[in-house]
Amino acid sequence: MNASTFAPGHRIEHTAAEWWARLRDPTLPDQALAQWTEWLEADPRHAAAFDRACALAEEAAALKGDQRADLVARFAPRAPGVRRAPRRMGVALAAGVATVALVAGGLFLGLRPGPDAAHAYTSERAAHRDIDLPDGSSIELGGATTITARYGHDIRAIDLDAGEAFFRVAHAERPFVVNAGPLRIRDLGTAFNVRRTGDRVTVAVTEGRVRVSPSADDTDNGTVELGAGREVSFDPETRAMRILDMDPGTATAWREHRLEFVNEPLSSVLENVNRYSARPIRLTDPALSRLTFTGTVQVDTIDSWVAALPRVFPVRVDTFADHLELSRQTSMARGPKPR
Repeated sequence: MNASTFAPGHRIEHTAAEWWARLRDPTLPDQALAQWTEWLEADPRHAAAFDRACALAEEAAALKGDQRADLVARFAPRAPGVRRAPRRMGVALAAGVATVALVAGGLFLGLRPGPDAAHAYTSERAAHRDIDLPDGSSIELGGATTITARYGHDIRAIDLDAGEAFFRVAHAERPFVVNAGPLRIRDLGTAFNVRRTGDRVTVAVTEGRVRVSPSADDTDNGTVELGAGREVSFDPETRAMRILDMDPGTATAWREHRLEFVNEPLSSVLENVNRYSARPIRLTDPALSRLTFTGTVQVDTIDSWVAALPRVFPVRVDTFADHLELSRQTSMARGPKPR
């Protein structure tokens, strides 16, 4: 097999591996470097393929001497009359030869990390982060959000460890699944938002459809399908899923720096607000966590929102240099006596 007989994707991988090997030559002329740069910029797939070639070569170089020699012997046997490379170049050259040979043999993807190879992405507090995935899908992370992506041959899996994320999924044969604590969300060709606060999870669909099921249930028991304009909320106390109609703009209001809540426990509200607050807000009385809040929190005026809470709830706000505290208000504040 030669490069001209490869499918387009295989030709790109093969060329990437060849460039990896050529760039290890200290005598490579500047003209070749310019050609390499042009090749990288010609197509976004080229840079991605070159990154994979580098990673594969590093894996080959990390093999023990006998393993590496066996790899090269099986997939890149030395032609008769070709002299062996000097020992000091053995690791890099063997890695490069193995990389090119494995691509030519159609084994490049087979040796790449499988579903268990995880890549973690995290956003800073009060900051958003955009992530472009290898398949063309994209994820926008809200403040202080952590996800783990595991892409394999059979599935595209994302674990939402904490926070909130908006997913826009590219169509592919491999399923796209988001695991968010107690829920498993399977994409059916769509865009959707997932917010996880501990084991409290809300899934809102803005385009297409998703299938939501309990993550511990391998059957269809408890599975629901949601279309655009619908959301499901999982309550960890009742273990129930509540389905509601919603405004897609409201569901993703955090992307415009607004946090929207509907009958949500105050403890959950504060946990989400704290992903944007300069000073953490704490509850000193656990009983206050059962109060429910409906309304909007502007992320750039959080201190003003906290200061106004005593007008709505029986709470007192205590301000410290590094945090705010909400405690139960035991008596109503009395104003000055009338004159």
